[in-house]
Amino acid sequence: MGFGSANEIKEGGARKFFTGVENFKVVAVNPSKAELEALYGREITYEPEYLGTQTVSDSDGEREVPQLRVDFYLNNDDVDNPISTKASFYIINTHHKSQTGKYKVINDFGKATWLEEDAIKSKTVPQNMQWYNTSGMKIAKRGEEEMIDFIANLLNLPFDLTKLTDVSAAHAKFEKATWEEMFKGDFSYIKTVIDSTNNKVGVALGVKIADDQSMRQTIFNKKTLRQYTLTSKRDNKFQWLSKAIEESKANGAFGTTNFGPADYTLREYSLTPDVLTTASLPPEEDVFGTADAAKDTTDNWLD
Repeated sequence: MGFGSANEIKEGGARKFFTGVENFKVVAVNPSKAELEALYGREITYEPEYLGTQTVSDSDGEREVPQLRVDFYLNNDDVDNPISTKASFYIINTHHKSQTGKYKVINDFGKATWLEEDAIKSKTVPQNMQWYNTSGMKIAKRGEEEMIDFIANLLNLPFDLTKLTDVSAAHAKFEKATWEEMFKGDFSYIKTVIDSTNNKVGVALGVKIADDQSMRQTIFNKKTLRQYTLTSKRDNKFQWLSKAIEESKANGAFGTTNFGPADYTLREYSLTPDVLTTASLPPEEDVFGTADAAKDTTDNWLD
């Protein structure tokens, strides 16, 4: 048998990287190997791993505990400037206790604060914290607040409880049983929640520069935005995002990530990458990341 017909080889364009704020649809949550292959449009050689362990340390000492990674695959659905990236959240199944003896807590509406043990047990707050709603208050898992904020912004859940006849419409929480299922690898509930909306969520795009000067598209996962924020005419619409980015960088996170100018206008990153060191294909293995890695690392996907 001879040779088959020749197929034309088309040169791929240089990958574009972006900074600034953009709205994205969530197109997949913790996809299986088959689902990843559908997203990438090619075969992959690894099985995605979303469960692992993490060693943490606080004023309660050092301990190794279960850790869960939740990957939200994002697409901005823009024909002219198509952008695909991923928002990863690392949930660690333990509390966080400060050096002053306070625990991080979270309520029915996904809002977190720090309280002493006695206040948590009595479901009360100090006089100077009457603003905090104690409904459903419990000790938060590490990373829980940021992921719930992402989902609440995507769903556009109500802010003002005084305008609601049923405050459950503003609930932003996972029940204990749901967390238990997710830590066993069952993500069906969170996928159902995401599939319930056609909304987009606003995220700040960044470009991470590796030691070898290769680049990777990433996002800021500590603070996300409602879809309508991008088109708002308010001069200060990005103030809380900017504050969160500045605080994260001051604490040592995202040190090698550039989020662009402070106006957060979407723009192409100007530094020309070395095509030999910025392959847009996913890695050939899926190594379960650490909580520190979640601060400033997000894999590219679906060029």
